[in-house]
Amino acid sequence: MNPIKKRFKSHLVDGLEHLQKNLHINRNDPMYYEKVIRYMDPKSTEAHYRLGQKYEQRGNMDKALFHYNECMKTYPSPYYYDSASAIRKLGRKNSPKAVSEPPVFHKGGASLTPFWKIVLVSLLLLNLMLLGLYLAKGTVSKTVSALKLWGIGREITFESVDVPFIMYLSNNKPQKDIEYDIYNKALELAKANLGQNVQIYGIAYNGPNPEQNTVPMADQTWKTKAFVVAEYNAAHDQNVKIRYLQADFQRLKPLTEAGANLVRTALEAYISDNGAPPDTLDKLAADYPHNYLSFIPKEIQSGSNQIVKKYDGLGGWVFDSSTKQISDMFYPNVTGPPNSQMADFEPFRLVVGKSDHMLQLLSGSTLLAEKQVGLGADDLTPEGVFTVVDRVKEPRGKQPNVYGSAALGMGSLAVHGTNAPDSIGKNLSLGCIRMTNEDMEELYPFVPKGTQVFIGDRIQTQPNAASALWNPEGLSPSETSRAVETAKNAIFHWLG
Repeated sequence: MNPIKKRFKSHLVDGLEHLQKNLHINRNDPMYYEKVIRYMDPKSTEAHYRLGQKYEQRGNMDKALFHYNECMKTYPSPYYYDSASAIRKLGRKNSPKAVSEPPVFHKGGASLTPFWKIVLVSLLLLNLMLLGLYLAKGTVSKTVSALKLWGIGREITFESVDVPFIMYLSNNKPQKDIEYDIYNKALELAKANLGQNVQIYGIAYNGPNPEQNTVPMADQTWKTKAFVVAEYNAAHDQNVKIRYLQADFQRLKPLTEAGANLVRTALEAYISDNGAPPDTLDKLAADYPHNYLSFIPKEIQSGSNQIVKKYDGLGGWVFDSSTKQISDMFYPNVTGPPNSQMADFEPFRLVVGKSDHMLQLLSGSTLLAEKQVGLGADDLTPEGVFTVVDRVKEPRGKQPNVYGSAALGMGSLAVHGTNAPDSIGKNLSLGCIRMTNEDMEELYPFVPKGTQVFIGDRIQTQPNAASALWNPEGLSPSETSRAVETAKNAIFHWLG
């Protein structure tokens, strides 16, 4: 007898995934990920992330944002940080606000039973009660407190169930608008959660109209990333309580932005000189004459100067050389309140007032330091706008120590130290701007190549003073392989 022939596997089976009974889906199906969500796993992080990419490529930013946010509800997952990065990039595009996926409706053939009629009548009465509550919402007040710092995950004493939500809040709105949005959202959520303690944790976000994107909290770690929290339980208290967390963010914000703009100023100069950004930021802190910076500063909130390629909120900095905007290329890798990440690029600059012999170091409109200087005799110090093209320590001139311990060269002119400290506050130089060696050594690391220097009769603008917080050691890394910033045998010929 002939042996029974074995059945061979059909080529049509390749790529099929079994769902249930006779239902399969094929990975090559263009609708594969939609079917995964519908039939297999509505919370599939891979499916939501891939659909986010798909809709982003098609230009449908609403659905892309929806699926990226759905992916981030599961933590940890292989696609969590990729989705976070994608959401951040979408936030930089002026896309419309995020919307929810449209629900799928099914036709029903059966008429309503008496039981369901009773349920519908009950719901109608409940809606009438809610309408009365809504019309009386003027009696509900809000209480905002920034005087006391809460611990994250504070225990609530209400004898009801806590219902926590995440609310994405725009970093482009003033504080009063944020409070208004979170207040109204608390009232709205309370209607759907009668008798429960509604908690809303505000997360800083850069997308358009993100306050419309409020979702239940699936992961308690989001509490550690919130900068504001609201509580509302109409059964116990008619007040919507809004309190701010992590109060140090606002206090340290000017220095966080200063650290970012220090590196951004150097990046802009490097790109201007080389036509493209560096592969790594180490190239900004190279040996003279390529020392655009003395070091990569610490991010003041996390105390780290670690560089990562993708945002994860774990501290340090993000450097993405593939982007075109300087502010997108380098920014703090931290979570926090509005504007903690996406501050606009405001270059570092020096402003010199000749009448009062003062020099200011500014990051945008924020004053970081102010030092007294010496200027040229017989009005030899020129007025105008100059650019720092040389940064050198222990510069050599025709006379020993004539330029002090460090210098910032601007062609024939320089800001430099001096071996004649008595000349500070006076007009005795040959045109250069003199500082004491101590002040020069403090200033030098925070003036990158490419910094513009404005010299005029007097300082015109009144910047936002942050000098009380200014602590150079706070931005300086504790351990660093500092570049060689001396010019060896080079002789400089600044005015002096």
